[in-house]
Amino acid sequence: MAIVWREHSVVEREVNMPAGWRFDPTEVELIQFYLSKIVGCKPLQANVMKEIDAHHFYQHHPQDLVHDSMRLFDEYFLVHGDEYFHGIINNMKLIGEGDVGSWRSLGNEEEIVDRDGSVISLKIHYNFFYPDSKGTNWTMELYRLPVPKNGEASSRPEVVVTRIGGAEEC
Repeated sequence: MAIVWREHSVVEREVNMPAGWRFDPTEVELIQFYLSKIVGCKPLQANVMKEIDAHHFYQHHPQDLVHDSMRLFDEYFLVHGDEYFHGIINNMKLIGEGDVGSWRSLGNEEEIVDRDGSVISLKIHYNFFYPDSKGTNWTMELYRLPVPKNGEASSRPEVVVTRIGGAEEC
C-alpha cells in the first residue's frame, strides 16, 4: 500500500467531499456501514476515511496524521494490519521508537451493540502522551469486529477503524 505525504499529514489518499460536509457517524453506523463492509471486502459508497498501514500509523504523532482543517472534528482511519484486529490490547503503544510519544489505554474493551442487543463491535480508548509522560488532549478509539468462534477471522482483511480527536496540549 502506497503512503502519500501531504503537508503535515500522512495518508493514502485525499478525502474530497463538498464544503460543509462533515463525516460524523454513530458507532453503530461506523461499524455496520464502514468497518463491516471493508472487512467483508464490499465496496464503500464513498471514500470518507483515510487508509493507512498500522506500521506507518504508529510512527507518527497524531497531529501529523490529521488534516489541519479537521482538528475541530474527529478524524477516522482504516488501519490495515493492526494487532487489535485479533483482540490484542497493548496498554501502551510506542509511537516511533518511543521518542515521539505513546498511546496509553484507558481501560478495558467496551462492547458496541445494535438495536437487538447483539455485539457488533468492540472498542478500546487511548490517550496520547509525550515521552516525558506529559499528557495531551489527543484521544483515539479503536474499533474491531468480534472474532468469530469458527476461525473465519483468519481469512478476513485485518482492518480496524480508528477515531482520533483532540489537539491542544493539557
